[in-house]
Amino acid sequence: MQDEIEVRYLMIEWQSKGIARTIEAASVPLELEPLIDGKIVVESTIFNDFHPWLGIRLGKKLDSQVPTFVTASGQATPMMRVLDPLGRGYWWLRNDGWDYVGKRHLSELQRSPGTYNIQVGDITLQVENRLSAFGRADIQAYVDDFRGNLLWMIINNCADATAAGRGTGPGTELADAVKELHNASYKVLASPAVTIHEGQAQQPVSKVRPNATSFREYARNPIARQLTSRVFESSADIAENRYLRHMLSVSINISKAYVSASSQQSDFLEKLATQESGRAQHNREMEGRTVDPVVFDQQTEEITRKLHEIANFRYITDGNVNPVGEFPITLSGRYYEKYSYYYAPQESTSRNVDNSVDYRVVVLPAGLFELVSGIQHLCKSFTITGSVESCVRYTNSGKQFRRIKFNSVYRVIPQTDIVEKRAKKRRGLEANNWYVRLTNNEKTELAREAKTGERRAQQALKKKEEISLSVVEIDQGVRQLAETDAKFSHLGIQQSPTFPLGMRFTSNPEYAACLSAFKKIRKLFERGGLDMSQLEEVTSVGILHASDIYEKWCLLKILQLLQSDFQFKAERGWVEKLVAAVLGRATNVKFELSRDDLHMKAILTCQAEMPSGKRPDFILEIINTSDDFYLYKGSESGCSISIVMDAKFRSSWKHEGLSRMLSDLILVKGYDQAVESGKVFILQPCDGTVAPVASPLEWGAHCDYGGKDSHHQGWIQTGVKPSGVSSTEHLKRLLGMLFQSVFPEPQEVHNEDGTSKWTSLSFCIGCGEHHNDIMAKSTQSGAKRWRLNCKLCGVWTIRNHCYQCKTPLFKSGTVWTYHLTVADQVTNVICPRCGSHFEKDVF
Repeated sequence: MQDEIEVRYLMIEWQSKGIARTIEAASVPLELEPLIDGKIVVESTIFNDFHPWLGIRLGKKLDSQVPTFVTASGQATPMMRVLDPLGRGYWWLRNDGWDYVGKRHLSELQRSPGTYNIQVGDITLQVENRLSAFGRADIQAYVDDFRGNLLWMIINNCADATAAGRGTGPGTELADAVKELHNASYKVLASPAVTIHEGQAQQPVSKVRPNATSFREYARNPIARQLTSRVFESSADIAENRYLRHMLSVSINISKAYVSASSQQSDFLEKLATQESGRAQHNREMEGRTVDPVVFDQQTEEITRKLHEIANFRYITDGNVNPVGEFPITLSGRYYEKYSYYYAPQESTSRNVDNSVDYRVVVLPAGLFELVSGIQHLCKSFTITGSVESCVRYTNSGKQFRRIKFNSVYRVIPQTDIVEKRAKKRRGLEANNWYVRLTNNEKTELAREAKTGERRAQQALKKKEEISLSVVEIDQGVRQLAETDAKFSHLGIQQSPTFPLGMRFTSNPEYAACLSAFKKIRKLFERGGLDMSQLEEVTSVGILHASDIYEKWCLLKILQLLQSDFQFKAERGWVEKLVAAVLGRATNVKFELSRDDLHMKAILTCQAEMPSGKRPDFILEIINTSDDFYLYKGSESGCSISIVMDAKFRSSWKHEGLSRMLSDLILVKGYDQAVESGKVFILQPCDGTVAPVASPLEWGAHCDYGGKDSHHQGWIQTGVKPSGVSSTEHLKRLLGMLFQSVFPEPQEVHNEDGTSKWTSLSFCIGCGEHHNDIMAKSTQSGAKRWRLNCKLCGVWTIRNHCYQCKTPLFKSGTVWTYHLTVADQVTNVICPRCGSHFEKDVF
């Protein structure tokens, strides 16, 4: 019965009490969610400066029911039924009286947050009414940004320049076609085709063209000064001219759409250049940085917690017959056997042990092994009290080693002074007002980032200049077409989209030139997959359903990042799918994008239906399509990985509200079951949602990339910003994290002349350019470490492995790095799986 209830936002202009003059309904209904207790819940929002109605429309099976509004005291009040003037049936509204002064109905749902129940027969509809600080201007900003970027993606994709000598800026073809139409239509205006009609009118006697009426009038009055005469009237309001005005109108609308989208893109590029230049200058001038005491203390507490967990560990088994003893050991690397490490006896006991073996191995209880793995980068020596099985074994090569396995553990003493060292460091930081000088490594990385920022600023300004050239031409052409159209209107010519049956558009050169130019403009526009009716629908998207607008905005931004920033090519027909998804609530809409040069495919599914009936907003799957599966042995996720992203439009969150929402998506809705990786992230527009701050990097207060949980769950801030630049930077970092998890390790290709070169099926996170400049080094442990440089934008990526758990780690400067970092060394990333640092001796 859930399908029989539809809830939409409405804007109503009242004619009189109970009668609506006009009703504007949101393009898509609100989403209804069934609850375990049988209720249906719907979320609605109260905005601060406009107040839409919450309208309910019932299907045929519930047509005889009268919905009742249940107050907090339990009183049931029938809702008001209002006829839709557009013939869409009846809407049921909560009515709290008629305002005789304002001539409008009042409703508690428009102004009071809270939980309300509406009873429809046996069905209980629970309305979660939320208060929002957003207003009309905030939502309109999303609509404008969405509309401009959508048109830019479509028109820019189909209006690239081809004319020789005119440059390669987008819109050159459109500018030429608009100019051609203006020149041709102006020639028609100089001498438009007309039709001549014979009529009758009073004329002076000297100008009379007589007819029977003229003779009769003259016979009655021979001295009359005026007589009825035959006259000939010309009119330019003919089918060809009416269609010409239609062509001008359509061309003006298309050109205005391009100018609007291009101007928005030009402004974005200018702001981007300013931001990158400012960031580059800041990085060059930086001599030190302020350490966030909250992050520092949080990391200290994390270390202390891990040490306490180890100290409190107990593992006692029944029937253990081995004697209990103390074992002071120092761990080194991991052994291939499960839950085991290489170890050496500590100096205090080394003289009492057998030194005839080549090496020693300790097997720990599973729980202790996990705890030790999380702290071993800071503490390697432990005194373990317990019972062990000890034996000497031989390898296949004849080496002798001792293996001890703990059957019970009564006490573990971590032997480290790391907590004292951090306390001392904290006192030093406090004395310096939490300011630290940059290390040489940090200065080198910041200088490299400054160079990258300057290059990106130059590229942005160059693109802006290319766009501006065509925008100026097209904008001038629009004004000229509008002036010509106004002059045609002054001649009394109407508009008509009906193509005339005559031969004038074939035989007359001026009219034929107009038609030819118009066809070019329309072809350029429709080449992107959008027709005029859809353009009108896209440009008329309203602000009623703010959550849906934000969801569609996120969809567009993901597609835009995949295509513009990561250079994926969308399948044919993606525009039609996007427009269909934007203008209605379609489910399981799939967008396939590919990068053939890297054997990679991205599949974005909007409103993906799970077997449970739940529908996450987006599922993005990254697939490596190469047949050489050996390549992907070094990637974190193998050949493919998927992520769930759910958009939540809020102006603020309560304390731990986002954490609870994330838990609800995972534990209640089961979104982690929708993808094999279990990765679930919330997309939301609010700043400062992470407390305490997760990272000392710029995003630390706004995003949680799951840095303590192998990047499995978290939330990302993404929304329209006043600057217009950083609105998707955090989202781009999330997608970059996903791609890097499936990038295979670089491969060394040996040439016949004895030289070799490193290659990689990976791309730059900054601009999407294929990595061709790769340098390899060996770490202290003998593993490979790569630096992948982008020759186009200058962004570089360091690919390494955690020396403890071998998890691939990526470092892409302070802008695109998503791993957690050490509070006072932001270039030192922390492994998301075991918590180890890039460098062993950090303190």
